[in-house]
Amino acid sequence: MANLLDRFRQDITGSDNRLRDFLPKITSAGDFQKITNLNVIIASWSNILITPRRTHLHDPEYGSDLHLMVFEPVDDQTIDQIKREIEYRILRYDNRAGINDIQIRLLLNRKGFEVDISIDYEGEKGTLNLKFDDLTYGSSTGQ
Repeated sequence: MANLLDRFRQDITGSDNRLRDFLPKITSAGDFQKITNLNVIIASWSNILITPRRTHLHDPEYGSDLHLMVFEPVDDQTIDQIKREIEYRILRYDNRAGINDIQIRLLLNRKGFEVDISIDYEGEKGTLNLKFDDLTYGSSTGQ
């Protein structure tokens, strides 16, 4: 049994000072897709931001209220509100990396917006891209 525990510590948990996790995607080898470092952060942040609050059974406050902003007026106040929500939820649930910049693009052909978050994790830079629109969240907001 100790061999299984040692293997888990070495292969899975990131014992070599790298973050490790798995995505719910199956690779060609038939395993879940393993991700490391910045990709772990991107997956975590994406999960936080696309999960509507009050839908996680064991932590009702987990997630964000970004889905509620899909039908808000298209103005600077809404863009500021979206940025504040992103910063607050990321700092609350996963502050392992820094936010360099948040860009919001309002969709012109339907209700919603796109978010680009520039991330910095231990010198590694990346971007998280998310879309929130009426096709995805229309039924959950009662519209």
